[in-house]
Amino acid sequence: MPGFAMATTRPKTIGRVTPIEDKLIAGRPRKLAPPDAAQVIRQACATGASKVGVAAALGCNPAILDRWLDEDPALKEAFTFGREIERQTLHNVLYTAATGGADKGALIAAMFLLKARHGYVEGQQEGQANRVSITFNIPAAQPLESFMTVENDTTSTRT
Repeated sequence: MPGFAMATTRPKTIGRVTPIEDKLIAGRPRKLAPPDAAQVIRQACATGASKVGVAAALGCNPAILDRWLDEDPALKEAFTFGREIERQTLHNVLYTAATGGADKGALIAAMFLLKARHGYVEGQQEGQANRVSITFNIPAAQPLESFMTVENDTTSTRT
């Protein structure tokens, strides 16, 4: 029986669903990262470019850059490494300014480093930093006679 043979060779899909391998992909092909994308990303991030600036350096949309960073771990690593180079450079400049001078700018740089890197907070005592303060307001004690007296309000407006 020819119909019976076709029934045993059907793909294992439910109903009339076409397997993904047999479907044609519609639309234009996805834009791929250029071969030197990791170097461009690292250099752009190291010089302080934002994510939009990195995308502009690559000649793509920021959404496409996000997709490339999600799909390619090497590009994500280049992005992270470039940002770390920028952070180290800025930290070095700030540290040099804080330790090398005696003017107001050096003092501001030193205070910023204390706050940003070491959690320093001005005007706060170290021992009381993590304490919780709870205040309960309890009414004053009343004499026992006030509880023993029954008061009836005779000025009621009921008729």
